[in-house]
Amino acid sequence: METKITEQIYHQIAVTLVKILPEEWDRVILYAEYRGDYKKVFFYYFTQSKENPVYSLDIPDLFDISEDDYDEFENQLYSCFTKLWEEFKIQEQEQWTNLTFTLFSNGKMKIDYDYEDISYLSPIEKQEEWEAKHLA
Repeated sequence: METKITEQIYHQIAVTLVKILPEEWDRVILYAEYRGDYKKVFFYYFTQSKENPVYSLDIPDLFDISEDDYDEFENQLYSCFTKLWEEFKIQEQEQWTNLTFTLFSNGKMKIDYDYEDISYLSPIEKQEEWEAKHLA
């Protein structure tokens, strides 16, 4: 499903991520989950100068960015993924439960949708499994 609306949402996700990132970066890998009342978004980004990726929630602690500014960007991401999930519903497509969104510094992006019910896992288990798969 590629519609003008989904393309706009993908673009807005990318723009929001670029605004959040406080330094030069090579790649961002983001996890989003949407299930009824439960929503979760986090990401890691990679740079050439750091051996390990930077976790999104560490950005305000590591850089001179206020919690309020960071929260505003994070809320924009949540809004984008809510719109994306709703667009799947409008287009009568199977609604994803979680996804991995990869953005490269050259502007290319990759999105892997997952439809598996993972509600039986705790948030920590889900994050650990995702990290093992995507950051290893």
